[in-house]
Amino acid sequence: MAKVTSMGKKFQLGNLALNLKLNGRAVLNIEKRLGKSVMSLFMNADGGMKLPPSNEILIVLQGANQNHGITDKDMVEAFQDYLNQGNSPMDLFIELSSLFDESGFFGSKNKPTKKVTAKEVTLDTKPAETDDETSL
Repeated sequence: MAKVTSMGKKFQLGNLALNLKLNGRAVLNIEKRLGKSVMSLFMNADGGMKLPPSNEILIVLQGANQNHGITDKDMVEAFQDYLNQGNSPMDLFIELSSLFDESGFFGSKNKPTKKVTAKEVTLDTKPAETDDETSL
């Protein structure tokens, strides 16, 4: 299970302890390596949702990792250990989704919302001036 800290999100991938943070530099490096937008990991050509391949998830995790010196070989071995520990690729996708969510890629959770009062709610452009309760 991942743990969020101010320095990043701690995540144990098999035998590797990763410190994940999706900052601007990490996103640019990940997109350069993937050859596409990080948001395209979650969307197909028709705009629907899709699950990214495991190798692309590992590239994102490696790019977001703040611990230096972790190679592709280290990531593949750690992924195998992760699976051997009873985890699934879907578990890894959930962690990736959580990382993107916490980084604000799916919208801000702190957006101010407009409070609607009863006076503002109407189906008409002007209030009807009728005593007939059956008409709209």
